[in-house]
Amino acid sequence: MARVTLADVAAHVGVSVMTVSNVVNGRLGRVSAPTAARVQDAVASLGYVPHGAARSLAARRTHLVGLLLPTRGTSLLGSPHDQTLVGALEVTLRRRDHHLLLRGVETAADVRDSVQRWSLDGIVVLGFTDDELAALDLPRGVPTVVVDAHDDAPGRGHVRSDDHEGGRLAGAHLAALGHRDVVLVGPLAGGSRVVAARLDGLRQSLGVGHVPAVDAATTYDAGVAAAPRVLRDHPGATAVVATADTLAAGLCRGLADAGRRVPGDLSVVGYDDAELARCVTPALTTVRQDVARKGEAAARLLLAAIGGAPDLRTEHVHVDLVVRASTAAPPS
Repeated sequence: MARVTLADVAAHVGVSVMTVSNVVNGRLGRVSAPTAARVQDAVASLGYVPHGAARSLAARRTHLVGLLLPTRGTSLLGSPHDQTLVGALEVTLRRRDHHLLLRGVETAADVRDSVQRWSLDGIVVLGFTDDELAALDLPRGVPTVVVDAHDDAPGRGHVRSDDHEGGRLAGAHLAALGHRDVVLVGPLAGGSRVVAARLDGLRQSLGVGHVPAVDAATTYDAGVAAAPRVLRDHPGATAVVATADTLAAGLCRGLADAGRRVPGDLSVVGYDDAELARCVTPALTTVRQDVARKGEAAARLLLAAIGGAPDLRTEHVHVDLVVRASTAAPPS
C-alpha cells in the first residue's frame, strides 16, 4: 500500500504542495489559520507521516512494526491468549529483521502519534472491539493487520479464528450430552462480530432460536463475578460457554463459591485451550485455536503489505474441540 504524500494531502484539501509543506513543517505564518486547520485535519485523517520521518522512510524502511493495544486495566498483555500471540508475532517479525514495539492507545490521536513518532513500517492491532477499532480511525497508507476484530476499511489484513465454527463445536458437544438451556458469557458491548459469530454458531448447533448471553470481560475476576448473574438471570441453564479459558476458569470458581458443582450442576466450556485449561479443576473442555499461528499469520500478512502487496486477505485459524472434565450430561 502506497504511503500518503504531500501531494495527496494537497489534493485532498485543494491547496498547493508548498502550502501543505509549510503547515507540516511549522511555518504557519505563511498560511491562513483556516487553511492551516484544514491541512492539519487532512494530515490526521489521511495518516500522513510528516517531515524528517517521511523523508527517511522514502529512502529506507525503519523495520519497525507497532503493536497497538487497548489501555484497559494495569497490563497490556494480561491474558494467556495475548501473551502467546504476541510472542509468536515478535519471533516471526524478528526472523525477518523487523522489530516489534508495543503501545497502549485510547484515541485516534494516540495512533497518529505512534505512527509519526516511531516512523512505523506497519501496524498490528489487537484487543479492540469493532466499535473501538472504528473510533481509532486508523491511518490510510500505513500497512495494517487487525487481529480478532472486524474492520470494513479496504486494503487491511485480518486474522481471527473460525469463530462461527468454534461456537458450533461447543454447541454440538453440549447438545450431544443433552443440553438445551445454554448461556454464553463474554464481552457483548462494542459491536463485536467475533462474539456474534460464536453465538450464532452455538445457536445453530443447539437448534434453538435464541441463546441468552451475559456480558463479561475476558478475565478471571470477571468470570467469578458473572457466575451469580448467570444463576440469577438464567436459573434453568445447565451449561455455560465462555469466550476465553481465563473467563471460564473464573466462572468455575464463582459457581463453586455459590455452591454449584461443575459439571454436576452446570457444564462449562472455554475457548483457546490455553495452558490454564489443563491446570484448573475440573480441567476445561474448550475450543482450541492455534493462537501462535494467529501471531505468525499476522506477521506474514503485514510483511507482505510492507513489501507492496496491494490487497490483504482475511485468514481464519482452524479450531477444534478438546473434551475434558468440565462438561457432562445435564442433571436429571
